[in-house]
Amino acid sequence: MLGIIRVITLQDRRDAELHGELIRQKFGLDVRSACIPDQPSGVYDERTERLAVPKIVALAKRLADEGCTAIGISCAADPALEECRQALSVPVLGAGSCAAHLSLTQSTRVGVLTILQETPPLIRSILGEAYVGMDRPEGVTTTLDLRTDRGREAAFEAAQRLARRGAAGIVLACTGFATIGFAAELKAQLGLTAFDPIDSLGAAAVMAERHNNGSSSFQH
Repeated sequence: MLGIIRVITLQDRRDAELHGELIRQKFGLDVRSACIPDQPSGVYDERTERLAVPKIVALAKRLADEGCTAIGISCAADPALEECRQALSVPVLGAGSCAAHLSLTQSTRVGVLTILQETPPLIRSILGEAYVGMDRPEGVTTTLDLRTDRGREAAFEAAQRLARRGAAGIVLACTGFATIGFAAELKAQLGLTAFDPIDSLGAAAVMAERHNNGSSSFQH
């Protein structure tokens, strides 16, 4: 079973399980989702990341104790990734780093679309010389902003700016882009190839399962 950690506090169970459900539907994995407490706006700056780290580690331990054989952190900044890997014996995957690695299989010129002030450091280090720069949708400061019409429009504008700078592929460095199905919209409306962090996490989870176990212990 794949444990998905949502780094935002969501009261609606369907919202909380959305990213895990996307992975289940596409990859056939058995998924359990859980949210960290007391962060209704999620992780969007250094302060909120510092607050989230111990909560993510505690939740990862709980999910592993409940039988999850891999953990996925549903945040493109990969908060607490190394801390969780040090604390657990099961594979721990970060959505952002998974998307960055996958982008390099298809492009040598990659842009990053993020809601943060800067590209998440792990994504930047993975992309290396393929990195052409980052952009941020104007007026978008939290993942919830992407659900608005203006937030979506601003994200399209930012993606177009990256394309004009030479990006052949775009890493979507916020899992909120997965929530709104933005990668498919970019492809359909602008012809741009974008790497969805949740899709990328799911693909990596399948490979981790095959590599580590040679079986289908958390697949249906």
